[in-house]
Amino acid sequence: MMRNNRFPIFLITGCVCMIMFHSCSRCSRQQAMDVTAIDLADLAIDTSYVNMARKVFYALPTPIEMSMLIKSQGIDYQPAMLNDPANASKYLTNKKMALNFGVYITDLAYAGLFEQSQTVLRYKGAIQQLTEGLGLQSAIDLKTLQMLEDNNNDRDEVLRIISDIYASCTASLNENDRHFLTLAMMIGGWVEGMYISSGTIDENLLLNESRMSQLVVDQILTFDMIWQVMSDMKNIPDVAAMMNDLSELAQLYDRINVNQTPNDVTVAPDGNSSVITSSNFINVTPETFAQIKSHIQTLHHIITKI
Repeated sequence: MMRNNRFPIFLITGCVCMIMFHSCSRCSRQQAMDVTAIDLADLAIDTSYVNMARKVFYALPTPIEMSMLIKSQGIDYQPAMLNDPANASKYLTNKKMALNFGVYITDLAYAGLFEQSQTVLRYKGAIQQLTEGLGLQSAIDLKTLQMLEDNNNDRDEVLRIISDIYASCTASLNENDRHFLTLAMMIGGWVEGMYISSGTIDENLLLNESRMSQLVVDQILTFDMIWQVMSDMKNIPDVAAMMNDLSELAQLYDRINVNQTPNDVTVAPDGNSSVITSSNFINVTPETFAQIKSHIQTLHHIITKI
C-alpha cells in the first residue's frame, strides 16, 4: 500500500491552505514551539523524533481550524455528534486519554465557535480530567481554566484560550519526549473533525453538489501526512495498532485520484510581474465516499468507546 505518492502535492497545497486559518491559533503554536525547540535541543533527544513532532504539529489542522472548516460550510450546530464529556473519567490508558483529549478539545472548539457557552463549561471539565490523567497539570494552570469559565460568553476569547491550552499541552508532551501522545491527540482531533463533517452531509445530494463532501474528500492530503508520520513511528506498538485501525481508510483514499492542472501563467499589464496558478481536482465515486464516511464512523467508535 503506497501513501507517499501524493505527499509533494500536500506540501504545496497545505502551505496555501494554512494561510487561510485562524491567526491566533498559529501564533500561539509558534510561540510554544519556539520554546520547545530550545528545551529539546538541551535534552539531546533523537532529532528524527523532534523533526517528526514539528512536522505533524504544523501540518495537521488544529481543533479550531477543523471547527472553522466545518462552520465555513454553513452547517448548523450538531450537538448530537459530540462525545459525551461524562466519559472522560472512563478513559484509563495514556493512549485512550490522548486520543480523546483530541476528540474533546475539538468538541470544545466546535461548541465555542458556535457560542454554546454551557457546553463549553461541560467540555472544560472533561479537558481538565484528561490533562490530569496525562500528567499535564503544569501545562494548564487553574487560572487558564478559570479564564475559560469566566469568558465562556466571549467567542473570540474562548477560542484564544482553547488555542493556548492545545499549544501548551502538545509543547509539554514534546518537551518530555512523549511524541506518541502528541500524535495520538492530533489523530483523535482529526478523526473527530472528520466525523462531525461527514455526519452533517445530506446523503440525498450528489457528491459534487455537497460542499461538506468535498471538504471530507479534500482531507486526503492531510491523511497522507498522518500516514507518513505513523510510518516513521511504527516501531512503537501503540502506533502500529493505530495504523492497523486506519489501514482501511488508507486503502479507500488510495482509490481516489488527485490530478493537478498544468501551471497557468498570467502576465501583469505592466509586463514586469506574473502570477502562476494551478488547481487540484479530486475524483471519487459515490460508493468510495460512502465507504470513507462509514469507516470514519467506525474510527470514531474505536477511539471513543469506553
